[in-house]
Amino acid sequence: MRAVSEPPPFFLRYGISRTDDSDVPLLIEPYPEVCRSGVLRATVLAAAVDIIGSLFARRTAGSDGIFTTDLSVRAPTRPVPERIVVRGELLRAGGSLIASEAFLEADGAPFGYGQTTFQRVRRPAGGGTAEGNAPTGLPEVLDHFPLDRPLAEQAGMVMEDAARGCVELPLGPSSLSPQGVMQGALVALVVEEAALALAEHGSSDPHAVTELDLRYLAAGRKGPIVSSAQWVARREDGMIRIALRDAGHENRITAAGLARVEKARPLVTR
Repeated sequence: MRAVSEPPPFFLRYGISRTDDSDVPLLIEPYPEVCRSGVLRATVLAAAVDIIGSLFARRTAGSDGIFTTDLSVRAPTRPVPERIVVRGELLRAGGSLIASEAFLEADGAPFGYGQTTFQRVRRPAGGGTAEGNAPTGLPEVLDHFPLDRPLAEQAGMVMEDAARGCVELPLGPSSLSPQGVMQGALVALVVEEAALALAEHGSSDPHAVTELDLRYLAAGRKGPIVSSAQWVARREDGMIRIALRDAGHENRITAAGLARVEKARPLVTR
């Protein structure tokens, strides 16, 4: 059991659970705190895509270290379902790169799609742990630690300058992994918040992220993690580029992302 004083990792707070069905390894059961403007957050879908990819990567890599290098997710806005099933397939099992895809379905119909790539890191002689990599895979059971506040608020996100897509995430016990670096599950959240801040600046309409592409470049170690965002082309095209930097570590870039946004339709949770 996890010690009471140790904050649970954020991916355990997204309503994602494992099953004992090898054909449907994951379930997402959305709840209000992980939704925004009537839409399930892209952050939650990205976490599910990453988790199912890690199952394939761990099976392939054995005792070697693995870490996510790239992640993409696509999910048009639609009413929030009661349950989303997540299936995956292996695309490539190489000596250095492992790639997989994820299929998200709700009510028997496609809901979204994602892909992940993992870097495989050989363990040092003697069985040591490669720096920055967790020593074990996912637990067989994912405990539930529901949020009692909206996700961005619970994470401690601070809005600095919406016109520049600038949000900040201080790094503390609740946002760090056991290895002392920013939890990977929070990278998508900061990127999503940056894109939404820019999209909604000067607009009276709430927006949602329907496409998300992430490049994990370096671990956030000191904080705060600070975002910047710019429109790629015309505002009406809805494409935004985002960069995350570790302000406390010589402003080192930690992640780069692309997000497509659109106005959130008036959706009703089912």
